[in-house]
Amino acid sequence: MNLFRSLRERFGRVIWVVIGSVALLGCGLLFALVLAPQQKLEARRIERMPVMDANIVVNTAAGEDVLVTGWLNAEPLPGVGDFIAYKLEQWEVTPPDPDEPGDEPSGSWKEVERVVPDLELDADGQIVWILAAEGVYLNGKLHEEIVGSGSYDSADYMGQNLSEGSSRYRGFYSGDLATVWGKKASAGGVIPDELFAGDRLTFIESKHDAAKGLLIAGISMLVCSPVVLIGGILSAIFGRRRR
Repeated sequence: MNLFRSLRERFGRVIWVVIGSVALLGCGLLFALVLAPQQKLEARRIERMPVMDANIVVNTAAGEDVLVTGWLNAEPLPGVGDFIAYKLEQWEVTPPDPDEPGDEPSGSWKEVERVVPDLELDADGQIVWILAAEGVYLNGKLHEEIVGSGSYDSADYMGQNLSEGSSRYRGFYSGDLATVWGKKASAGGVIPDELFAGDRLTFIESKHDAAKGLLIAGISMLVCSPVVLIGGILSAIFGRRRR
């Protein structure tokens, strides 16, 4: 009975290893052959767009792409310091695995709120209205403020122990240089898809870097897939059975 139980357990582990390696292979193909090329095409499309000022934005047809750079201006939002647009994240701590000696707690940020109200963008002395929108991607070198929670559970973040439930605000202050990527609204102004903290050139470079990152991640997963498969099968077959 023990022999059959051991064989069943090892066979089950082999099945999970195969499933995991196939999933890793699929993700690698997705990243390398789909997402990375799509990101590269978007970066090239953005790079070919003309430099826009307020007059060009005004004369752009509704629904067309807009890429404009300028200085943001708005009153700080209530209760969040100097932020005029921000995303709020909360620190979640995962306790160490009791079955893994030396394992330490880990933490990750979970987004709980994103606020982008109507904003003014000063583009060469002329105002472009950036309209309030949901789901706007905030990117670039954003301002960051962390508010600790005082919870007992904590995990390392940038070299410091950060308590679970701590809050992190990331976003823009009035006067920040920003590049706005979005669509021309039918009633005027721009409906933003992305607010980038930086100039047009840096924004374009970030898009190319994202494409490279996706490609490298995809290739890494493709390389790791057979390693995981072979190593996992050998471990499942010849490894010691847990009691």
